[in-house]
Amino acid sequence: MCCLWLFIFVQPLIARAELVVSHRSPYAPGDTHHVYSTALLQLALEKTRPEYGDYRLNPIPPRNYARALKALVDNDYPNLVIETSYEQALTHNVSLTFINFPMDLGVLGYRVCFMNPKLKAAGVKLDSLKALSKYSFVHGVGWADTLIFRHNGLKVREIDNYDSIFLMVIGGRVDFFCRGINEILGEIEQFSQLNNLVIDDHFMLVYPLPRFFYLNSQSSVAKERIEAGLKKAYADGSLQVLWKAHYHTSLDYVRIKGRKIIAMKNPLLEGLHVSFTPDFMQLLEDQPFQEKVKP
Repeated sequence: MCCLWLFIFVQPLIARAELVVSHRSPYAPGDTHHVYSTALLQLALEKTRPEYGDYRLNPIPPRNYARALKALVDNDYPNLVIETSYEQALTHNVSLTFINFPMDLGVLGYRVCFMNPKLKAAGVKLDSLKALSKYSFVHGVGWADTLIFRHNGLKVREIDNYDSIFLMVIGGRVDFFCRGINEILGEIEQFSQLNNLVIDDHFMLVYPLPRFFYLNSQSSVAKERIEAGLKKAYADGSLQVLWKAHYHTSLDYVRIKGRKIIAMKNPLLEGLHVSFTPDFMQLLEDQPFQEKVKP
């Protein structure tokens, strides 16, 4: 009888033990890439506090994407969560699992590009994949975008050092570095000390690029909790409020309206069935464009 009483008393304490959730931290001073994802994690965890109890966010030491992914596979940190684009190779890795909820509402698949300043000064305006295929692009090592761009006939170089990419563009060693419309303003501010850092103002690349939270397969409790929290936050509108607070200014800055839309295919999505297809354009006060994009 005593043992039964002890079991009943201890079980709620175990269920409500503090959950440690690890996440990526800024790679360099001024880096804002993980600000939204960290805030979204916190929102999801807060939404589920009544059912799951307390939690603690644990930033891991700065590292690039490839090293962060290795840490996730190796389960180096408790309940590490990284946000990344869907790839079959990741999904087929038995060490990994993902939350089937497009955490950025699909915005990263809308791209504008930092541009070789000499091309902009020359008035170069491109409006098709065929025209773009004559120029060079650059991405970080291991980025899904590299495979997508090459699949669509574009020439891509991969660079390990993120900061060096911007120097290559302004130095004319590559022609374009394409970024999500939600990212570009933060990067302009981060690298404001660089002269001649300019963006193309004529075209926008569009391809489906849903991003998900990935966890180690052993982090089942954290996955369950975060997924429940995301659904709650989306249902009550607090996720959309957070999204808009982080991204609306950058979307205004790139002036979506009037850009030539160049649609691209994403070969990495085979077999993916998303829980829902979000439309972030509904969150903008004025619908920037209504053109239907077919990937």
